[in-house]
Amino acid sequence: MLFPLGGPVPESEIVDRENFIYSLQTRLAEGQSIMLAGPRRIGKTSLANEVLRRLKKQGLYIASVDFFRASSKRKIAESIIDSCLENRTGIRKTLDAVWDQAKLLAGSAKIAVKLKDLEFNMGFPKKEMDEETLLEYALNLPEMLSEKDNKRMVILFDEFQDAGQIAGQEIYKQMRSIFQLQRRVSYLFLGSKEGMMQSLFGGKKHAFYRFATVLPIPEIPEDAWKSYINRKFKDKQIEINRDAVLVEVIRLAGGHPQDTMLICSEAYYTLLETGQQVLTSDIIKIAYERAMASLTPVFDEILDEYKKPLQRDILRRLAVRENIYTESKHPNEVKRAVDQLLISGVIEKEKRGRYRFVEPMLQEYILRNY
Repeated sequence: MLFPLGGPVPESEIVDRENFIYSLQTRLAEGQSIMLAGPRRIGKTSLANEVLRRLKKQGLYIASVDFFRASSKRKIAESIIDSCLENRTGIRKTLDAVWDQAKLLAGSAKIAVKLKDLEFNMGFPKKEMDEETLLEYALNLPEMLSEKDNKRMVILFDEFQDAGQIAGQEIYKQMRSIFQLQRRVSYLFLGSKEGMMQSLFGGKKHAFYRFATVLPIPEIPEDAWKSYINRKFKDKQIEINRDAVLVEVIRLAGGHPQDTMLICSEAYYTLLETGQQVLTSDIIKIAYERAMASLTPVFDEILDEYKKPLQRDILRRLAVRENIYTESKHPNEVKRAVDQLLISGVIEKEKRGRYRFVEPMLQEYILRNY
């Protein structure tokens, strides 16, 4: 795939993030915990995965847990334990191997010895443990493992705002009470619900208040996008007839990483299907419409969450850049609706009373359909 879509991208496809990645790597390696928030599909996980890769190469232990995939306290606990112990065992499902002795004995003798050594030194949780006890063990494990092996550890928690929905809000207090005592472990918290994440780490009444440094994810400069897109097409011997074509791609996507990649991908396949070797404005127009069509189910799902007339009216007014406060609507009702859009990451605040869509293509979709 010329332009990667649909998930985290490898290092070679990360556009102009080197300074930010190095900053994250340095801070985490030195023991600082970091929080990054922003809507899905802007590259948070790609950045985080690259940071973990470099930290591992640097000699640190790493672990990664995606709360979006977890369904219970027990699943959260098992994910933390497995990811931590993978540093020692080299296998992804260490708990399954330990709890299934038949598989353990039938498997690699080298792994069996490693697990027995680990069990002797640290003790493994029993399969019949209740989820509360297992979670307590899991949250303490990173520091225990780091101390035993004299290593620093960095743990990635993706979609961290979902932890409270899965395990109840008390889990944040439990985590904070344990994490704040750990001296060898630092955390990288990611979240797609920016408003919720800001509240978790910035609200004085919340357990994680000021626990982590909140860093903004820098936008990708236009010149960096132009250089990347130009290089990718040149690799396929495709010419770009003028610089304005690249500017048009960036303008249409609004610099949104995944949407920029999607438009470029559709442009590439349009060229392949038509047998052309020159990227023109006409090709970009076709690619944009194809990209919009592929995003329709995504945008419909987003908009399905906002079916109330007031919410739809605010979305339409924001799209056409009209004043969202009108005489017919109570200001408090408008503010509540706007706050919900901010929390869910559909819009972001530019300045007092002014907002913009995080994804310009969603704005265009609303203009066309509402």
